[in-house]
Amino acid sequence: MLEAALKIAVFGKSNVGKSHFGAQLIGRLNAESGLLRMRGAAPDLGAFEEVVQSLSSGVPGAHTSAGTYTETLLPVQTADGTAIDLNWPDYAGEQVSQLLEDRRVPASWQERVEAADGWILMVRPRHVPLGNDIFSKPLSDLQASRSGGAVECSPQARLVELLQMLVYTSRARTGKRKPALAILLSCWDELEAPLGVTPAAVLRKNLPMLADYVSNNWSEERRIILGLSATGVALSKAAPNQDFIYKGAETMGWVVDADGEHSPDLTLPIAKLAVAIQS
Repeated sequence: MLEAALKIAVFGKSNVGKSHFGAQLIGRLNAESGLLRMRGAAPDLGAFEEVVQSLSSGVPGAHTSAGTYTETLLPVQTADGTAIDLNWPDYAGEQVSQLLEDRRVPASWQERVEAADGWILMVRPRHVPLGNDIFSKPLSDLQASRSGGAVECSPQARLVELLQMLVYTSRARTGKRKPALAILLSCWDELEAPLGVTPAAVLRKNLPMLADYVSNNWSEERRIILGLSATGVALSKAAPNQDFIYKGAETMGWVVDADGEHSPDLTLPIAKLAVAIQS
């Protein structure tokens, strides 16, 4: 058993489902139905109260406002006693866009990035269209086709840029080993992927540049790629989901494991990342 708790931080752009996953994870931890258990009380779960209440009523939670930045610490442990400090941020995903525009990691992120032993990057494939950019098509072709606007990096190129900035920030001052990485493909239900399709195959098909960057910079033991549907279905404020109301939000949602199998245990990504960190 390690003496110090492993530190895991969560990142993701706007509207990838960070808050819904966090709220559902708390439900699983309270129900003690997964691989992880709380090893103490969380200091403050206020950031998730609205989302938890909304899901209990069968409707989606509200979008985090642009100026928000809070962090929730979830002290958990694995079945073998490995302690994990799960640092769950509540921030508007637009802050990631601003970070990329400024090409500077804000001070509020610095400590979290440097201290983490493992990162979870949430990516919503449907929101990352595969288009041509200066990396995938000759610049002369793009210049001929554009209508006077600037040529911009594609969404997946920006994800690669985000990881590069996090890696630099993590190692520039600490010099420590690069954190292990979990790519979590969120809102898997909207992909309508057949059972058995692996997250790695979906990443390779939908975001080949990101797939190559991750495989070239993290060893197989230090990276995991999983799918996630934190709610299992799309929720609407106009039509509350009755299963959430009568069966309980903590029974909804699932993870797609590396072999394509579905699991109701939403703690699985954190447990697997803990193993990758210690490899």
